[in-house]
Amino acid sequence: MNARYDFGRNWSALAARFEDEHLDRACADLRRLLGDLEGKTFLDIGCGSGLHSAAALRLGAAKVDAIDYDTECVETTKAVLSRFAPEAQWSVKRADVLDKASLPTATYDVVYSWGVLHHTGDMWGAISNAAGLVGHGGKFAIAIYLKTPLCGLWTVEKRLYSSHRWLRPPVKAVFVTAHLLARTLRHGDTIAFVKNYRARRGMEFLADVDDWLGGYPYQSTSAEELETSLKKLGFSTKRRFNVVPGFGLFGTGCGEWCFKRTAL
Repeated sequence: MNARYDFGRNWSALAARFEDEHLDRACADLRRLLGDLEGKTFLDIGCGSGLHSAAALRLGAAKVDAIDYDTECVETTKAVLSRFAPEAQWSVKRADVLDKASLPTATYDVVYSWGVLHHTGDMWGAISNAAGLVGHGGKFAIAIYLKTPLCGLWTVEKRLYSSHRWLRPPVKAVFVTAHLLARTLRHGDTIAFVKNYRARRGMEFLADVDDWLGGYPYQSTSAEELETSLKKLGFSTKRRFNVVPGFGLFGTGCGEWCFKRTAL
């Protein structure tokens, strides 16, 4: 756990460059996964840059509470919400999803945690605690890394990347070069891929690479394992995207799920 990656540094630098197109992309992503948010209460666990908290408010959420383990993410989210939703009802505070005493005591119509719970060091405990904050009939939206044959290798890489800052520039350079070369050989659209990355992902390419290479602690799961676990917690699967993993040579994307609480 001493090697925990400093996500806040990366998000702070990126958030300073946010424009309306970033927020538009985040709104589209939330709408695809969650549908209508009008009048809903919304909890953003691991709010990072605050972009999706801002998107939830833009889509009509009545109230957004945002929490993050990283104090720099907390400050970044406050700045982003002050810029994009100054008149809306929101709060941001530091909390650890593994520490129930630090979590909100209320339940929410929507609990959202994109690409976060697998970085806590106890993914299943984090999922259980987060799910417990969903009210009856509410939605639980999460994105979790898919298990691949190379997850063990990536766990080692991420620990080293997080622990040794001097390793980051050369490792990042090798990864980006190899990734773009492979894309050129397979698709021949490398320039367009990088150029359109923001519009497609709502993120900057190099910032995304940094998050991937440094995302430690790191765990992953299969779609079947996750859906079975959520069913035991009283949820049914409503929507799912990108749930078939690849080999994992350049890592793997997050599977995305929207679950609905059907029992308490």
